[in-house]
Amino acid sequence: MEKILITGATGNVGLSTLKLLDSRNYPGIEVVAAVRDIERARKTEGIANCNFCHFEFDEPSTYDKALEGVTQIVLIRPNQVSDVSRYIFPFLAKAEKIGVKHIVFVSIVGAERNRIFANHRTENHFKKLSIPSTILRPSLYMQNLSTLHRHDILIHDRINIPAGHGLVNYIDVRDVAEVIVASLISPVTGSEAYELTGPEPLDFNQIAKIFSDELGREIKYTKPSTIKFVRQKLLDKKQLLYVLTLSLLYTAARSGKMNHTNDVIRSITGHDPRNLADFIHEYRDCWIRNDADSAPLKPRSRLRRRRL
Repeated sequence: MEKILITGATGNVGLSTLKLLDSRNYPGIEVVAAVRDIERARKTEGIANCNFCHFEFDEPSTYDKALEGVTQIVLIRPNQVSDVSRYIFPFLAKAEKIGVKHIVFVSIVGAERNRIFANHRTENHFKKLSIPSTILRPSLYMQNLSTLHRHDILIHDRINIPAGHGLVNYIDVRDVAEVIVASLISPVTGSEAYELTGPEPLDFNQIAKIFSDELGREIKYTKPSTIKFVRQKLLDKKQLLYVLTLSLLYTAARSGKMNHTNDVIRSITGHDPRNLADFIHEYRDCWIRNDADSAPLKPRSRLRRRRL
């Protein structure tokens, strides 16, 4: 019997992984979703065949129960957990002690090179552990366009991302989930790392054109500075660490570090990764306006004068 613990189970990647495992219902595999709020998580659609456990990285008292009988872990670091030596490493030490045999760590593109990323420190820490690991470094998620950037596209008809004229190879979290599941079903005996990309690099003027064609109205790419982007997202009440991480990734795109693709997803899953145009078509209702969306916005002059 395999028992798989998934942290960050209600986030984009975690939830997609749960749903995929649930739909396939592998025999001999028990899936446990580690969540902060069990009652709320149980209301999530599409995950009937998994158990839930209360778990928080900053509460070591939750580790033992969550890890009971666990053989594999999908480790997804919450954006708010940046002090990995304090909160992630002790959890990994506990996992090593009880004999967990494999961990899939969902990192981010470029983490192996950039010491600023908390994921960089986590990746390096795996070298000190006896547990075999599969490290996945996905590119930017398409789902960011339907969540973090949804308001700008829906209300302001703009893509407000500080990537200049750089190219990005957006990836769908569902493709990442497929790679995670494949790694769990056929776990490695050593340690491996993979960069995961979408099928084609595009600049944001091209992406704006795809949106315009799909939605039937002009969507513009504004090319804001990184400072303006961070300031706006903080005014929108987004988490600081998440916004800073994204700004670093967009800076990487602007400097030409995301202008490539690879065939990792095809080699592991047997199919090409989903493309952005199909994603935008599938999720077009996210950016279709209704009467409420068309209502005049309240003035934000006070927010504009606020200094960071």
